[in-house]
Amino acid sequence: MGQGVFTALPMILADELDADWTKVRFEPAPVDPVYNHPVFHMQMTGGSTSTWSSFDQFRQAGAAARAMLITAAAQRWNVDAASCRTENGTVIHSASNRRLSYGQLAESAARLTPPQQVTLKDPKDFKLIGKPLKRLDTPEKTNGKGIFGIDVKVPGMLTAVVARSPVFGGKLKSVNADKAKAVKGVRKVVEVPSGVAVIADGFWAAKRGRDALQIEWDEGPMADFNTKSQREQYAELAKQPGLSARKEGDASGAIGSAAKKIEAVYEVPYLSHAMMEPLNCAVDLRSDRCEIWTGTQFQTVDRMSAAGIAGLKPEQVQIHTTLLGGGFGRRANPASDFVSEAVHVAKAAGAPVKVIWTREDDMHGGYYRPMYYHSLVGGVDADGNPLVWSHHLVGQSIVAGTPFESVIVKNGIDGTPEAAGKIPARFGSARIGGRKSWMGKAAAGRASAWDRSTCIV
Repeated sequence: MGQGVFTALPMILADELDADWTKVRFEPAPVDPVYNHPVFHMQMTGGSTSTWSSFDQFRQAGAAARAMLITAAAQRWNVDAASCRTENGTVIHSASNRRLSYGQLAESAARLTPPQQVTLKDPKDFKLIGKPLKRLDTPEKTNGKGIFGIDVKVPGMLTAVVARSPVFGGKLKSVNADKAKAVKGVRKVVEVPSGVAVIADGFWAAKRGRDALQIEWDEGPMADFNTKSQREQYAELAKQPGLSARKEGDASGAIGSAAKKIEAVYEVPYLSHAMMEPLNCAVDLRSDRCEIWTGTQFQTVDRMSAAGIAGLKPEQVQIHTTLLGGGFGRRANPASDFVSEAVHVAKAAGAPVKVIWTREDDMHGGYYRPMYYHSLVGGVDADGNPLVWSHHLVGQSIVAGTPFESVIVKNGIDGTPEAAGKIPARFGSARIGGRKSWMGKAAAGRASAWDRSTCIV
């Protein structure tokens, strides 16, 4: 993803394992429940959670493997395991100084039952954790050997781009594809749930074919929606009482008694994730299996979505997670939009196909960070000390209607705007609350593809 977990996670395991760091390599895991996130209980990455959520897990795994290697060596030497120690990828019998490498012991150690209880290192004995090390993924990212999703090539693969509605929630009314089909290299023009796919020998032919399409859209109920009216609605909602995320003391009374009252309104618009590498997904769909190559943050959900579209069992779908040029949450969404779309296109193509979003596609049709409206009132006493803080938020939940709702939304309160409930100062009174945003589907763009999303307060 870019935050160094291809190095950080191996460091954690290798430190407890006493592995030889010069021989440590990494590879992305295949999609499988055994690799599920220990907190979210699905295979995914997001929220900068990889290292802290897996820290104890990887230490336990490294320590367990180390214990098994020691046991395997002790059995081979017919000595007490307590008389053995590990160092830099080897097991050493302290009394005789006999040594066996982990490679020499791996097969016999793998036949042992992993210990249920292990002793972890004292942090003062860490040799890797906390030390400056060169990232394992830097060489391939700088010498061109690293394979990003957009680099993937599969024998017989075609390339597709999709024409999508210019308005969220819009639907295809009609399409004339005669001019598109006349473009050299265009193989097929097909309707898919997200719009019209132009499938060609390469990207440029597909792009030119899409440009030649004559499409009439039914723009739907959001055709007249605009930022100005939404802002006005949010401003009105901010004046009304809403759910309370935090309340201490009497904020209303304290504001009245403050020596100085300070009021402010902060607004943030919808923002695209603007990844360096636009979305892409390659799919090879067969009657009995489906292989997907993409840079994704949401393997479990993507696999389930793909299986449903392909009419396969989840275990018949394999996802090859490639390097990716930025994710920022865009490559993890409950609809698996770019993966689902690619599977639909592959069904229509009848051949391996890579769907590529242009930069314009991604900026115009993304799952955005939602618009928010913050109304704040604060007060200080005669000496300028903070006395009261009142904060109303209005916006759309990014987790309502998703698998994360049961974990993150508590009593109607969405906890994703983390800073709202964590004021870095102590006040005599504080009130943090807000309003629900009752925008319909697609009102906020695809960041909130569900109705009546609860505002985060």
